[in-house]
Amino acid sequence: MKNKIFKLSTLVLLAVAFVGCEEDPLIYDVNNGQTLAEFSSSSGSIPVAEEGGSTTVEVAVSTRSSSDRSIEVEIDEENTTATPDQYEISNLVIPANSFVGTITITADFDAIPETGSSVLALDLVGIEGSDASITLGEYEVEMFRWCTTTLDEYVGTWSGPGSWSEHYGYQTEVETFLNDNGELMMTGLAHQWLEGPEFWGEQIIDSAPVKVDVNLETGELSIAEQYHVTTLYDGDEYEYTVSATGAVLNSCEKVLQIFPVLKVGGDVINPAAYGGVKFKETITLDTVESNDPGEGDGSSEE
Repeated sequence: MKNKIFKLSTLVLLAVAFVGCEEDPLIYDVNNGQTLAEFSSSSGSIPVAEEGGSTTVEVAVSTRSSSDRSIEVEIDEENTTATPDQYEISNLVIPANSFVGTITITADFDAIPETGSSVLALDLVGIEGSDASITLGEYEVEMFRWCTTTLDEYVGTWSGPGSWSEHYGYQTEVETFLNDNGELMMTGLAHQWLEGPEFWGEQIIDSAPVKVDVNLETGELSIAEQYHVTTLYDGDEYEYTVSATGAVLNSCEKVLQIFPVLKVGGDVINPAAYGGVKFKETITLDTVESNDPGEGDGSSEE
């Protein structure tokens, strides 16, 4: 309710600004004044389960009417990647005597790509029965497949394009397990970049699993900065930490995208400084393994 009141107040203040240049201040007429309209937000997402998924976006206006009013939108073709079979737009109504209406966007699981996502971009173009002035008229919603999962379903062997695969074709392989506390642990992240003879070329002589936090509802993934590996190069040892952000790209097919940040001696390794692209690992679960809490609470590579 607070957000609705704030949005409405903002629109009314903007409306007052339109008439505030007159010598005598005017009281804004919510029944017959200029209609201002806007989306309540600029973006959203729909995790699409097998039974489908939907979201609503509010449209706030500065005037009211004694009858229902249709919300008029158009598809922004330039910024839309979704195909018409992937979504349905419905409702699009501001009820009588209301300042807020909603648009419902429903996504079809079977039509959404198995991996990645689709984007639907909308333009707010008008409100029925008024010459509306649009103040925030663009909205994008990202749609992606989503399956309800538990953390132990992310245990196993993963592989896919690794950091700098664009430059050297690097493929990464990592393993995950649950520790005694039921936390998801990962080994092998970005090892192929560290040891790749084409560029960095260091030897990993010690490593430890890193804890990965996965939000099973939103798909957000993160790794807090922690010890990662120790390497040997030209007779000297170097200690690395790693942190990361990322996401579950597909919870049904188990695809993760991870953006590692490596530090050595406290300094961040900036790929751009070496003419490279941002570190990125896109990995798919190849082998599901039964988790053994007695294994994997540490590792060392000879």
